[in-house]
Amino acid sequence: MGICRPRIHHALSPVYPLESTTHDLEHLDQIGTSGGTLDDLLIESIDETLADLLGRHGRAAVYDHLAGNPYFPRREIVKHLDAFLEVLGTTFGKGGAVIGKTVIKKLHSKLEWEFVDTPDYRFADYLQRIRTRIARECIDLAKANSIQQNRANRQAARRIKTAV
Repeated sequence: MGICRPRIHHALSPVYPLESTTHDLEHLDQIGTSGGTLDDLLIESIDETLADLLGRHGRAAVYDHLAGNPYFPRREIVKHLDAFLEVLGTTFGKGGAVIGKTVIKKLHSKLEWEFVDTPDYRFADYLQRIRTRIARECIDLAKANSIQQNRANRQAARRIKTAV
């Protein structure tokens, strides 16, 4: 596979750039991820959470607001998570934190992991824990693959020795 990615067991459509959402609401319902990277899954989780909690038009309004100065378009949310979360907090008050936690829960679901609510954890804390777990799983997978490869190499070397 080349790089370690979270396993995704469902077919996903590509993420499309979205400059203005007001005239393209149906398009958002078809958004998915192409590569299955954490950033792709995070954008998908944000899309789905906003639609679930605010409806399609509410989600479009949030994205339109983010696209205005000094903010950023939807596809750049993962580059500006702090600003995105600040906009949610400013716009929805305590509801912004609820939206953030719901995004994290949805992301856990997409990764097929159990969500464990941790008191005093913020969005960034949960996201760091996810990144750490992915890194740990990638390292474990690389180690397992290396061990398998070493065994295969030793077996091949033995076969060559016995053939000579």
